[in-house]
Amino acid sequence: MSLDESSTVFYGSLCQLIEGTERTMRSTTHRYAPLHDDAINYVEGAFYSNLIRLYQQNLNVKFFKMVKMSKNDRNALLGLLHPFFKNATDTSESTYNKGEVDFHMYQDFRKTIYDFGDDTYWLLLGVERYADLIKCEHRIIQFKNEVASLETGR
Repeated sequence: MSLDESSTVFYGSLCQLIEGTERTMRSTTHRYAPLHDDAINYVEGAFYSNLIRLYQQNLNVKFFKMVKMSKNDRNALLGLLHPFFKNATDTSESTYNKGEVDFHMYQDFRKTIYDFGDDTYWLLLGVERYADLIKCEHRIIQFKNEVASLETGR
């Protein structure tokens, strides 16, 4: 599978989630803002938790051997990232994102990795490229705008 095909799969999954959520929102008679906030929270949580979990899957023995990372550095890195991994796993295993996993939390995750070192950050950049992060984030922004239009009835 090429990079373009793989990012299409990740993006396509996000689009399916958004389209299903939009369908549900349009079919309900409830037009309460908290429902819209919950829908946005759900989509963002699903996207960012999957992205974090994808990074976690690639942060494996093969990667550590390839970059010749010491056991102490591995343990330090995994200790720093544990709260992010836990929130991502909890969110992916729940039907409701309690607000822990969103754009801002993901930025904290990125900064932690960036501050740790080049090898770990390059891995993150590869995961983001694989998932086509920019395209996915643009789709989430579009979704937020569509939800806002439901609130105003446009």
